[in-house]
Amino acid sequence: MRIHPFSAIRTPAHRASEVSCPPYDVVDRSEAVQFATKTNNFMRVIRPEVDFSTEQDPHSPVVYRRGQENLQDLIARKLMTRDSTASLYVYRQARGGRRQAGLVCCVDVEDYKSGDIRRHELTRPEKELDRMEHMLASEAHCEPVLLTVMGQNEFLRQLSRDMNHRPLLHFAAKDGVTHTLWSVQEIDPYTKIFQDIQRMYIADGHHRCAAATRVAEHMRNSFGVSADHESQRFPAVVFPGEELVILPYHRLARFAPGQTSEDVERKLAATGLLEPIGESVGPAPASRGEVGIFVNKTWWRFRFPPTTGDSALDQLDVVRISKVVLAPILGITDERTDQRISFLGGCSTEDLSASVLAGRCDIAFAMHATSIEELINIAGANLIMPPKSTWFDPKIRSGLFVHSFALHDDVELPSNA
Repeated sequence: MRIHPFSAIRTPAHRASEVSCPPYDVVDRSEAVQFATKTNNFMRVIRPEVDFSTEQDPHSPVVYRRGQENLQDLIARKLMTRDSTASLYVYRQARGGRRQAGLVCCVDVEDYKSGDIRRHELTRPEKELDRMEHMLASEAHCEPVLLTVMGQNEFLRQLSRDMNHRPLLHFAAKDGVTHTLWSVQEIDPYTKIFQDIQRMYIADGHHRCAAATRVAEHMRNSFGVSADHESQRFPAVVFPGEELVILPYHRLARFAPGQTSEDVERKLAATGLLEPIGESVGPAPASRGEVGIFVNKTWWRFRFPPTTGDSALDQLDVVRISKVVLAPILGITDERTDQRISFLGGCSTEDLSASVLAGRCDIAFAMHATSIEELINIAGANLIMPPKSTWFDPKIRSGLFVHSFALHDDVELPSNA
């Protein structure tokens, strides 16, 4: 597997907490607007529609240009500066006594296209197009993808070595996550480690991978760039899978027309084991094969009937609930397009029941989390999970490092010493 150093456009240490923000796709518009009320916040780069009224089409060229202008403004005011030399970086997140550290690098679009970087979800063309247009307007990949590898002990040891030096930045965000970034001391050890790695897996960022592929093709066709041009790569943080945590991605749904709570409860009881949950027991499922269901102001424990399939995909709870409940009982056959289903990742069961009680949905399903081993087994077998199968936490902070592929810089970039 090939990895590449790059000259990151970075936020200076003393401005990192002010500039950085959550990723573009984990906040809704109102939340994005709140971040963007601060002029220096990177949300104005990755979600530039916040600078416009709600009547403005967020996918119009003028909006994407505003994102590019906001990025260049941060650069011009030295709120983001370019490293003078290409480097690899170690990025660590810590919260509540748990830490995870990964390598910040660039990877090749060709490795994604060949399947050496494996996916586990399908992408939606309109979301690919949105990120592609954003990348082309910005002439940069403003947010990295999250990749993972397993069983690489030397990789873990090398990351630890590079965290023994003075960091480039270190700060605690308001969500309680502490972010630390180091520049690696030597690139060669990582290059050698990754030469022996056959495959990496996308954990988070499928649409950014697909969009980067579109960008690479556009740059080849329109500008004739070479295979080693920066546009033929995209930034990633590669975490050891042993350190990653996947939280449940829950389901919320509306009933089919004319359907009642009593109808659904009756069908659930006829399908699997359905029993009310006592007050002394929490509604979150304790193990794979069971789901907490909130309907008609009551939490129920539902246990799936035995599965008839034997593939890794057939064993997934997010697959079983689709085959056993969503499709046959609620009539939801396409989770990617059906407007009657929505998803909440990493939230509490109280948030789920509150959504039902507030009338935002009719029924909520508290899922058991997909494991990292399940993800790798499925991706390794070239199988595809349903949408919203994994919620990785914490998320990579945006605005800490940007990868430019500009042919010409409109603004002279200040350099970090």
